[in-house]
Amino acid sequence: MYSQCFMFFIMIILINANQENKPIALHIGGLFNSGNLFINNGQYDLQAAQIAIDEINQRYHDLFNGRYTLTLLSNNSKCDPIYAVDAFFHAIFRCPQLVFLVGTSCSNETKAVIQVADYYNLILFSHSTSFISQANETYSTLVRLSVSDENYNDARVAFIKYNNWSNVAILHQDSIESSLMMAKLAKRLNESNINVILTQSASMTNLTSALQTIREKKARIVFVNFDTSSRAIFFCEVYRTFTKSLRERYVWILTGNDYHLWNLSINNCTKKEIINSARGHIIIDSLYEIKPSLINPNTTTQQLQKHLRLNDYLDRQTLHAYDTIWVIALLIQASIKHQIQIEKFTYSSTDMRDQWLTLLEQIHFRGVSGPVSFRNRQRHAETLISQFQIDLRQQQQQIQTIAEYSHVLGLNIKCSTCRTLIWPGSIPVDTERSEVRRLVMNIVEIGLITTSCILGLALAIFFLTFNIINRHQRYIKLSSPKLNNIMVLGAMHIHISILLFGLDEWFLDRNLLGYACMLRMFLFSGGFSLMFGSMFLKTLRVYRIFTSRDRPLLHSKLLHDHHLLLICFILYGIDIIFMISWQIFDPHSAKITHGPIRRLNMDIIVMDEISYCDSAYRHKILPLIYIYKSLFLIMGGYLAAKTRHVHIAALNDSKFIVWSIYVVVLTSLFTFIVMISMKNLTTYVVICLVVIIMTSSILCLVFLPKVFILQNQRKSLHAVVSKDLVVDESRTRRLIVEISYYEKYRYAQLQNRELKTELIRLNHLLHAVEQRLDSIPSNVTLALLPIAVHLASTCLHTSEVHSSVTASNSKINIEPIKVSKEQIHFLDHDSISSNNTLFHFDQSYLSSSQSSSLSELDLSIALQSINDVSSLPLSTLDNQEYLSTDDDDDDDKSFLTTPIQAISDNESVLYSRLPNELNIGTATFDSDLERID
Repeated sequence: MYSQCFMFFIMIILINANQENKPIALHIGGLFNSGNLFINNGQYDLQAAQIAIDEINQRYHDLFNGRYTLTLLSNNSKCDPIYAVDAFFHAIFRCPQLVFLVGTSCSNETKAVIQVADYYNLILFSHSTSFISQANETYSTLVRLSVSDENYNDARVAFIKYNNWSNVAILHQDSIESSLMMAKLAKRLNESNINVILTQSASMTNLTSALQTIREKKARIVFVNFDTSSRAIFFCEVYRTFTKSLRERYVWILTGNDYHLWNLSINNCTKKEIINSARGHIIIDSLYEIKPSLINPNTTTQQLQKHLRLNDYLDRQTLHAYDTIWVIALLIQASIKHQIQIEKFTYSSTDMRDQWLTLLEQIHFRGVSGPVSFRNRQRHAETLISQFQIDLRQQQQQIQTIAEYSHVLGLNIKCSTCRTLIWPGSIPVDTERSEVRRLVMNIVEIGLITTSCILGLALAIFFLTFNIINRHQRYIKLSSPKLNNIMVLGAMHIHISILLFGLDEWFLDRNLLGYACMLRMFLFSGGFSLMFGSMFLKTLRVYRIFTSRDRPLLHSKLLHDHHLLLICFILYGIDIIFMISWQIFDPHSAKITHGPIRRLNMDIIVMDEISYCDSAYRHKILPLIYIYKSLFLIMGGYLAAKTRHVHIAALNDSKFIVWSIYVVVLTSLFTFIVMISMKNLTTYVVICLVVIIMTSSILCLVFLPKVFILQNQRKSLHAVVSKDLVVDESRTRRLIVEISYYEKYRYAQLQNRELKTELIRLNHLLHAVEQRLDSIPSNVTLALLPIAVHLASTCLHTSEVHSSVTASNSKINIEPIKVSKEQIHFLDHDSISSNNTLFHFDQSYLSSSQSSSLSELDLSIALQSINDVSSLPLSTLDNQEYLSTDDDDDDDKSFLTTPIQAISDNESVLYSRLPNELNIGTATFDSDLERID
């Protein structure tokens, strides 16, 4: 009996001892997505957590001093907040007391569960890699095993600034988590003065349009956030959307080194195409801090993969699920050391919860996902920046570390494992840049225009100096040296206007381009007026000399230089007044236009900015100016055509005018073609050179023949030279001029026309005198016959035609008139000024007592005068000359009984004598042309 009682007592003691030595089971709640068809990782997460529980329970003596074991109470949350909360309350009310909570893999259910778990003071260890907006700031009982995406933002900003990029784009998966995650990134980038060009969400169905949008926005640096299963599809679309040269200019920045998890067996692209498209992309990943491990789990990544019977790489979330259980185990171990009685935890134990959160900062070990440690309830890790590189020689792809980032040291590109960034081409730019370049002439173009203008000005100054020095030479004097000087000054105006084109940039920087444009326009317009106006006025004078009919030839005011110069200055003044008025009422200002867009390379698009002058009515006023200036060319062409048969080289510039008009027209056509075919600044350079060449060519056409003739005077015997006048044996003055048959014929025609007109006029005058004489008695008629002869002779002497053509040895002779003293005395004594005087004179003769004797005397004198006059040859009568140098000398005429002096400094006198010296004034009949031979 006693023995039985003793045995029973011993058994009770042994039972109590066994109960005291039996470890206490700590229950851990688990929420896994094992029932979701679209998420396959939930089942693997549960299996990995259970493997960790088994390993820990096998080592509970070493870890917990044999006091505790761990039990995982899992439930399916189906990645749904409703199911997750329901599973949580099921564990709270129907399961034993929970100490910790593990889960979940979806961010939406995590947020739903943590709101109620925090109320029950349960610490939720989340192994999810999804983004949870403001979870750690709002919920104090959430501990994350995965590194938050926000943890990479500082590293991203540092990497962007290191490469001097300031424009980025964001492309993310079409989900709420990704949108919130990228919104945080965009805010951080903007705070760092990095411009976010575009934030675009995309699904797999509209990924191509999203890539096209990025291309249109000209972004080149793109942050990409897609699930691991979608990344291969993304790079396939990149390959199909962009060309090879354009793909190499993009930088894709991804999060997480999960290349080994990509599904490269998709239908649209081959594995090689996906790898080539992904070449050079940047990977932002975690570099976990390595500390001395408190205890290393025996299971490695390869062993865990073998236990899960997986052929592919393990997902990061699965590795985090395994390490989460070990974090709980080490937290329990730390609690034992701090004598915290975990078995007494209840849902109202706030102090114990806070103690655990404090001890969490002391946990550090090397897990299957890497070194594990915590800071502020988040897994503490540095950032590792890598690049997906392809070894072209070995045709192998590898991920190389290029930099490390820590919050203390910042970006470190000189770490022991860091390699150099390798780009397919040059360093990519952050955006397709559109550069606006001010299109100005370069140094070569400015030097070319300036040199050409200086040479043109030097040529013009040479001709001006030559013309001034030789202005007294007969050959130069016939060519109107004063008008030639005006022509050179006009050319200098044009050269200076072109020279100002090289100073456009200087004027533009000082906001003076509008005034410079008006100055250039005035110089060009005024120079054109002076240059071509003087040239055409010279031809107009030649035209009036040889074709004048309506008034006496020698009395035309166009023979005087001061009148021609006045016309030139009037034209010049019109330009001055017009340009000043234009600038006052419609001022010019600098305008900017843009040329065609051209691609300099794959990164730069250049748009030329061209500055030009414009005003409100410029397009309406310029055609009027062109029409006004075209009238110069039309008049010049007409005058040149009219004087084309005047073959006196020193006098007539008509052929040079024709050539000048040809040069202007051809260069204008060439300039128009250049302006159509060339749309850049080279057009202005070509036009400037063409204008310089045109102006210099016209000066050479006019002045070079004069230079050559004066340099070779001895060989120019056919030219009209003032000193080459000779007097032959008959005392007849001759110009040494060799005249061709055609010129003789032309001169004879001109003389014949003038003489016929004069003959008709004298016949009418003689007929009128005869009619009056017929009404007077015969004795009176005989008495008045000498007066009639004298009157006819006087009219003959006052005619404008002075000489006839006589040809002897192909020379033109000019002979003086020989008049007897009796004729002079008689004419001077018996001149009658009017018809009334003539009538009274007749009456006095009729009443005179000595009428018969006087009549006989007068008759004898008259007959003698008639005989003397009739005995003179026609050529002698025709060679009577009167010289007038101005319009005021019309009534003051005198006989010349000595040879005409041809030397004079007055060019108008020179031109008035020229037709007499050339015998272009007298010819009686058309038959006189025969005498030229």
